[in-house]
Amino acid sequence: MAGDTATGRRARMEPDARREAILDAAQALFMQQGYEAVTIADVLASAGISKGGFYHHFAAKEDLLTGIIARKTDQGLAVAEAARSQPDGNALTRLNAFLAFSLQWKADNIGALRALVTVLQRPGNDILFQRAFTATATVVVPVLEDMITEGVRDGVFDVADPRLAAEIIVGLSQVRQATLIDAIASAAAGQVEEATDRLDARLRAEGATCDRLLGLPPGSITLSSPSDCRRMLAGPADNDM
Repeated sequence: MAGDTATGRRARMEPDARREAILDAAQALFMQQGYEAVTIADVLASAGISKGGFYHHFAAKEDLLTGIIARKTDQGLAVAEAARSQPDGNALTRLNAFLAFSLQWKADNIGALRALVTVLQRPGNDILFQRAFTATATVVVPVLEDMITEGVRDGVFDVADPRLAAEIIVGLSQVRQATLIDAIASAAAGQVEEATDRLDARLRAEGATCDRLLGLPPGSITLSSPSDCRRMLAGPADNDM
C-alpha cells in the first residue's frame, strides 16, 4: 500500500516539484547524518522518488550539494534584490544595500552555511568546493554585472568591463573561505571577538579593493558589518540547511 502511495506521488509530481523534493530530502539528511554518511538510496527513500526520477535531475551525490548551494544562493539573492530594487539613491547606494542584505541573510542562515563550509573544507573536497563556487558565481555574477553596468551608465562607477569586475568581486568570496573557516573555528573555541575582528578586517579589505576596482573614493563600498560578522560566528545556528 505504501509503495502504491509513493508511486502515485511520483506520478503526480511535476519535474520542478520532484527536483525540490529531492533537494529537501538531501538537505535534511545531510544535516542529520552528515554529507559523507548519506547515500543516494537514502535520499530516494526519504523523498519517495524513483532512481530514474533522481537521475533525470542529478548525475551524482555531489550534484545534490551543488543544487542546495545554488538554491541557498537564490534565496539570499531574493532578499538582497528587494533592497536593490528600492528607488532611492544611486547605483552605489543600491549596490551597498544589496551587499548589506546579503551579509545579513548569511548571518540569519549561519547554521546552514556552517554545515556547507564544514563539508567543503575537508581534505579531498577541492573539486566539490570548485563546483560549489561555480554554482554560486553562475547566479551572482549576472546580478552584479547588471548593477555595475547601471553604475557605469550613470557615471557612478569607472569600470572598463562590468562583467570582469563582477567576476573579480565574486572571486573575492572564494579566496575568503580560508579566513572564514579559521574564524569559525576560533569562535567555536570561545575566541568570538578575535574571530569577529579577523573576519571584519578581511571584509573591510575586500571593500577597499572593490573601491579601487570600481573607481570609487576610499570607504565607498561598505562590505562589512561587525554586528553581522559577530552573529555569523557566534549567533544561534539555524537547523535548516
